[in-house]
Amino acid sequence: MAISNIVFDIGNVVVDWDPDTIVRDAFDQPRLAEPGFRSPLAGNPLWLALNRGEHTMEEAKRLYIDEQGFEAAEIDRLYEVLFASLVPIEDTVRLMRDLAAAGLRLFAITDNVLEIVAHQRATHDFWDMFEAAAISAELGILKPDPRIYRHLLEAASLQPGESLFFDDVAANVEGAEAVGMHARVFAGAERARADLTSLAVSF
Repeated sequence: MAISNIVFDIGNVVVDWDPDTIVRDAFDQPRLAEPGFRSPLAGNPLWLALNRGEHTMEEAKRLYIDEQGFEAAEIDRLYEVLFASLVPIEDTVRLMRDLAAAGLRLFAITDNVLEIVAHQRATHDFWDMFEAAAISAELGILKPDPRIYRHLLEAASLQPGESLFFDDVAANVEGAEAVGMHARVFAGAERARADLTSLAVSF
């Protein structure tokens, strides 16, 4: 089957996502060096819960304070730095435009927070290129759970063999392959273009 549907992850594929840098920029060095300090983002169970849609960001702020010992001003600063960091990767956006201009259909599967998605949709026009998106916080499912891939395939009436998924995490690529999709690890737009060409996708 010819590939006609291109599915993108968002973080580190369409938008910059560097949780370690966000945390370093949000907290001063003495705070980071305190014994027992743990990142409020990557690997933090509260951050994962946010991505599953179990809390709003305001609810999570209270939990960061009450359960994890952060100060309110620290979480406010974290959120400020986080939102400012989510800058579109122009090479990827250019690739998306080229694919859309060639008549290929674009979709997204993303582990993401509701408020972040709303902010990106209001701020950046790349979201308008997606016909549909499977968003973890709306579904309560994180990649590589097969249900998140199947949700998009079923909701958009897509054939997995006609669909190619790009994600920067190998386990998430394997999750897409497990449901019958083509999938490639995203290592930049130039590499993605080569992957598309190798799969006989014309654009």
